[in-house]
Amino acid sequence: MFAYVDENGNISDTPPLKKYEFKEEDLHRPEVEDVYFHGKVSYYNEQGRFGFIRDNESKETTYFNDNLVGFVLKLDQKVRYKYKSSKQGNQVVEVIVDK
Repeated sequence: MFAYVDENGNISDTPPLKKYEFKEEDLHRPEVEDVYFHGKVSYYNEQGRFGFIRDNESKETTYFNDNLVGFVLKLDQKVRYKYKSSKQGNQVVEVIVDK
């Protein structure tokens, strides 16, 4: 048994009468803006060169390491950042220092 799906997503046992033709706008993905979170460095360990950034809105903390950031952050420094989820929790991917 075959099942056919028409352009509206309906399933039937007969093939559609007309072939669906793609429109140019169907082939383009919408532009996605880069979303940065705003926060400040709430903890920094100078010997271990790691710390946490606390988000201004959600108050959640995100781990960072100087090697991940690429430069040294300071306590209470305001930043914009992106993060990814890992097994250990949220981890910083990119940081921009706010002035």
